[in-house]
Amino acid sequence: SRMEGVPGGGLPAGAATSMTQVSEGVWGWAGAEKVNASLSALQRDLGGKGKPKTQPCYEVIKGLWIGSSSCLPSVEDLEKGGVMATFAVGEDVPVVDDKKFMHNKIALPDENTGSLLPTFPKAFKAIREGIEDGGVFLYCQSRQGSSALATGYLMANEGMTFDDAWKKVQESCPECEELNRNLKRQLTTWAKWPEFPGLPEWM
Repeated sequence: SRMEGVPGGGLPAGAATSMTQVSEGVWGWAGAEKVNASLSALQRDLGGKGKPKTQPCYEVIKGLWIGSSSCLPSVEDLEKGGVMATFAVGEDVPVVDDKKFMHNKIALPDENTGSLLPTFPKAFKAIREGIEDGGVFLYCQSRQGSSALATGYLMANEGMTFDDAWKKVQESCPECEELNRNLKRQLTTWAKWPEFPGLPEWM
């Protein structure tokens, strides 16, 4: 499932469309995937100059949504998805400005160096309660923090391995890119600890 503020366009997968320059002096047919990727990039680059950014929010499991702060869904869309709580990951990530929702935040200073593991116990409790109440929306600037948090939640609460949990997130949210080295290392290392799915006392 997904929520999106503005309907996306695009072409059927596999369709050949037009000639495009592959490299200097070399031309070839542009497939639908290439054109659709270019359209998505153009929409993001337009920002407020043309059409609004159109990055949809995806439901990973029932009641658990992830997205990006660059395209926060409207209050109406969140309510349609059953969302009762929001969860921002990052220091400068805006909060959904509405008192209808329970707001949570992890002030992760840097996704490439910051430690996410110590936040898991409180975060997972809030996520679980949000899902039980109807739904929770996780978001950050790049989808790195929110997808890592969703992956960790699946590992701890759904009994999934890292590979299975991450595959589930990626299948549910095609716009999620590969986790950066820092976040992936934390999740895979955590899974090997004897305290998993908990954390050692020193944390």
